[in-house]
Amino acid sequence: MSAPGAESPAHVVVSRRAIKDLHQLRGKSELGAIALALEATLAADPLPANADVKVLAGHPPWLRMRVGTYRILFRPLTEAELAAAGVGRQRIGYLVSRIVHRSEPDLAVSRLG
Repeated sequence: MSAPGAESPAHVVVSRRAIKDLHQLRGKSELGAIALALEATLAADPLPANADVKVLAGHPPWLRMRVGTYRILFRPLTEAELAAAGVGRQRIGYLVSRIVHRSEPDLAVSRLG
């Protein structure tokens, strides 16, 4: 049970492709920062004010979060996706689609679903 006024965590779903992207980062120094961003920043409801999150131009509702030289590409979950996950209507959640190097976002964005 959480304390009154405490933030409730957001529901975060990581796609198979994003998991594959994470496996390719093994041994890289940014892996810890990316894991922290996924576990702490994206799971916070609301997103922290200091999170470097921007809307992907021309691709709403997709967002990107900058973590060092990598970008986490994600979008809010729909009400149907939240319901399927067993998350209440008042909650928020995100689908993490890709984790890419800053030099590769155009290719990854072109393939977002």
